[in-house]
Amino acid sequence: MQSVFKTKPRRSGVAAMILSGAMATMLMPANAESIKLGYSAPFLTDPFQAIMANQTLKAVKDAGMEAMPATNANGDAGKQATDIRNLISAGAKVLIVNPTDSQAIVPVLEFAASKNVPTVLIDIAPAKGKSAMIVRADNKGIGAKACEALGAAIGGKGKVLSLMGDQATTNGRDRTTGFNECMKAKYPDVTIIEQPTYWKTDKATSAAQTVVTTTPDLTAIYMQSDSVMLAGVLNVLKSAGKLTKVGEPNHIFLATVDGTPYALEKIREDLLDVAVAQPLDLYAKYGAFYAKAAAEGKTFAAGPTDHNSEIVPVGDNLMDYLPATVVTKANASDPSLWGNQTEK
Repeated sequence: MQSVFKTKPRRSGVAAMILSGAMATMLMPANAESIKLGYSAPFLTDPFQAIMANQTLKAVKDAGMEAMPATNANGDAGKQATDIRNLISAGAKVLIVNPTDSQAIVPVLEFAASKNVPTVLIDIAPAKGKSAMIVRADNKGIGAKACEALGAAIGGKGKVLSLMGDQATTNGRDRTTGFNECMKAKYPDVTIIEQPTYWKTDKATSAAQTVVTTTPDLTAIYMQSDSVMLAGVLNVLKSAGKLTKVGEPNHIFLATVDGTPYALEKIREDLLDVAVAQPLDLYAKYGAFYAKAAAEGKTFAAGPTDHNSEIVPVGDNLMDYLPATVVTKANASDPSLWGNQTEK
């Protein structure tokens, strides 16, 4: 299915832009050169967020928009609200936001809407509130993919440490739910030991230290973000004398989410079994794409896209669900993975 962005003619010979499944109508046209975009990051202390901010701002500039310097909320939802208000006061005509907290971002979206500033959310969805588009992966599916790889590898039995992300975010909840539902349905004999981490490296490392040292028969660890958890977990296993290579006796199976350069390196070194790689480069590319379109007054409709994804209605919003890739040693050097892209 295909549909067309309907643009207001400004000169002869202007081609219509086409995107499968995303119908657009004009509301308030604007010249690309006049579009000033603000980017609000939840924190920039881990490689995933830092690289995503850099790639998004580059995509914004490549799209012909003016990129304002990224703001850094440092994990503080109140600071993110202030950051966004400041971006709007400084002249932002459209925003790309990665929320610190899915609930706390709701009134911020309402404020932006009251100022006629469209908002595109990437990576994490809001609890409610209206945005022009949400660009993210199916995080329940990501959790299920990690479960399937892990559960099959350990033969459907054993004790698994689940290092959860922040449950105040949709990603944290979805990666937990997807993993747990899959485990219950396919591997009911597996015992899951859940530990909250709030996307914090120190908390993840401390939780891993406690469980690894008190659970001699631990068979696997599921990490909801290799960006903030993997290095600490590997250090804990090494200190405990339990870091073995994939395929060796008594190996503790490790599954992660994100697919950072570090994670792909550890897969190639046989120290990490599997990572479910988020499409970070596509968050940046299509976040910028939708932001520009929204600033130009276009709207969208549900349906398949021309980039191997599906735009689906979620509450009052539309969400472009981008595909995530299961990475093992067989494809860890694939240049299409964002973690292998040289320009970060």
